[in-house]
Amino acid sequence: MKGTVKKRGNTWTYIVDIGRDPITGKRRQKTKSGFPREKDADAALRKILTALDEDRFVDPSKESFSSYMEFWFTSHYQKRIKETTASSRKYLMDKHLIRENPFANKPLSKITTEDIDAFYNLKLDEEYSTSTIRKLHQLLNQAFGQAVKWKKISSNPVINADPPSVKKEEMKIWSFDEIDSFLNQCKGERHYLTFLLAIYTGMRKGELLGLKWSDIDFGKKSIRIQRSLSHIPNKGYLLSTPKTKKSKRQVPIPDSLVKELKAHKERQETQRKRLGEHYQDQDLVICTEIGTLQDPRNVLRVMKRISKAANVTSIRFHDIRHTHASILISEGVDIVRVAARLGHSDPTITLKNYAHLIPNQDDEVADIFHNAIQKSR
Repeated sequence: MKGTVKKRGNTWTYIVDIGRDPITGKRRQKTKSGFPREKDADAALRKILTALDEDRFVDPSKESFSSYMEFWFTSHYQKRIKETTASSRKYLMDKHLIRENPFANKPLSKITTEDIDAFYNLKLDEEYSTSTIRKLHQLLNQAFGQAVKWKKISSNPVINADPPSVKKEEMKIWSFDEIDSFLNQCKGERHYLTFLLAIYTGMRKGELLGLKWSDIDFGKKSIRIQRSLSHIPNKGYLLSTPKTKKSKRQVPIPDSLVKELKAHKERQETQRKRLGEHYQDQDLVICTEIGTLQDPRNVLRVMKRISKAANVTSIRFHDIRHTHASILISEGVDIVRVAARLGHSDPTITLKNYAHLIPNQDDEVADIFHNAIQKSR
């Protein structure tokens, strides 16, 4: 790295080449003036040159936090995640980190851990969920971490910040009687199969609405989950690949569900013939009356209406998935198999959610250990 010291008026100035911008590739220089003596400017220059030689030098960024975030998001972050994830994260960033953020216009290099903690407390006061705040924490940590790598700042202020722990909502599930009441009330409805599939497979709402007939193997009695229906702002509902590798999976189904699927397929075929060219066949199992993608909001409205008529506990659609998993665990199915069926990326996620449902078998474990010792003698 090269540097020079020059006299400007009555004071001295150093000018040093600090390399190229890691993003734009443009040559960068740092200049500082106002030194009363030449040797003072020279000493300051040598300090910078040493830091540059040891790869320790950071030129504090003067750009605002908000302008950096927008650049980081579009040029780096969104290229590494799914489009559906990017759209939800973009909404979080625009709303909370730019429009409703006290330090949005503060220089990136001036933001402190105290600023970050105050931001989290502000969001808590505004009664945003702890889950939302943790997502904002993750975004901030990734953004500032990249700023360190790009040498825009010397350290990441988010590392020592203290986001709130996620408060888990109490899990609501249906009893066997409530499942029967709901399904009986639902018979004859267009979405009877939608809810039957949800209850018997534990599939996510998006996975159900993205299911195609080509994904169903009637001979092997299984469903291949290969895509999901997602909403992308300004584009609407689109089919996309599942968010994790484990989400792509095969789900075995019972004979009763195979029978219901075949009956549903026959009804759909009758509808297709009746509408002729007006039917837009997309091979979807769950679709509108003309064969197009089903808006999930309509499914939720139907669920709410039927739940009320059947006088069952009001739960979210996702709680049907919890109900499915809870029944399996209560019947003794091990966590690893439940995790595979649900498409969890890691069985520890399943264990974290449903550990309280696993039967207490401590006494049996004691006997098993004792018997093993006895056999070895």
